[in-house]
Amino acid sequence: MAYRFFRYSTVDADVQRILSEQLEKAIYQLSEAFPMAPARAVHNARKRLKRSRSVLRLVRKSIDKATYQREKSLLRDLGRVLAPARDAEAYQTTLVSLLETYDLTLDADGFTDLQISLADLQQERLHRLTQSDNTIAAMVGELKGSRARLAQLSLHKTGWEAVAKNAKRLYRQGQTRYQTAYDTGSDEAFHEWRKRVKDLWHDTRLLRQLWPPVMQAFDDEAHQLSRLLGDHNDCAELKHFLVNPPDDVVIKDVHTQVLLPLLTHRQDRLQQQIQGLGEKLYSEKPGAFTRRLASYWQVWSREPDAL
Repeated sequence: MAYRFFRYSTVDADVQRILSEQLEKAIYQLSEAFPMAPARAVHNARKRLKRSRSVLRLVRKSIDKATYQREKSLLRDLGRVLAPARDAEAYQTTLVSLLETYDLTLDADGFTDLQISLADLQQERLHRLTQSDNTIAAMVGELKGSRARLAQLSLHKTGWEAVAKNAKRLYRQGQTRYQTAYDTGSDEAFHEWRKRVKDLWHDTRLLRQLWPPVMQAFDDEAHQLSRLLGDHNDCAELKHFLVNPPDDVVIKDVHTQVLLPLLTHRQDRLQQQIQGLGEKLYSEKPGAFTRRLASYWQVWSREPDAL
């Protein structure tokens, strides 16, 4: 079923269903899909883990604290195990996108060897996932355990009250981190803001049925903001990699001399593009934002089923 709440269900049942579905899909990616397309499987599994963590954050104040901390930390740590392989893929796609943006080519401008090194790094990191103490199999086992436990998850509150407090908290955090990102201009601040933007996007998807035309439009804009912040973070990660490469990757002076200024310029352009969209999405006061959603929920919960 879809990644959303349904009127004919309860929040308890929806949360259990969504978490079960997302973790089952992550398990499939790491067990069935990984041998055929490991890079794609890692990417898809990480997406499922992030969506699961967003659900847990949304109902954080309605579940047992120890349960929340245990499951959130487990899913976070599993995502971190997969991150190096995904990062190596992102380095490659960011490099190609950057060169295309500034009308440079891999062959003509001396970047082919760097691209080959990045591809080799990705394959080495994917291989490490299957060789290091049977990492993938262990992760699948951990995910199956988490899925079984979360299938029995019980919420202390029902209806809108089960999500209201954390919806407000996450929106407020997004506003604060937006301001911090533009006050400091640091890569880390933009990355921290991106985490809350992803939650906003995921939460909007969960609540899409409240008023589909309105929530879909907000969903689309939140997704776009998340995507642009992802591009910004990919530039930051590639910059860090070029300055601090692993021992088995050789970075030539020409690579840093050409790429670092272009990456910074690209980030500056993205920040200009992102700012207005971020200001619009976070233009409401947190209380007003959640009261608006609460009013949608109240009307939605009383609506008759469609004929």
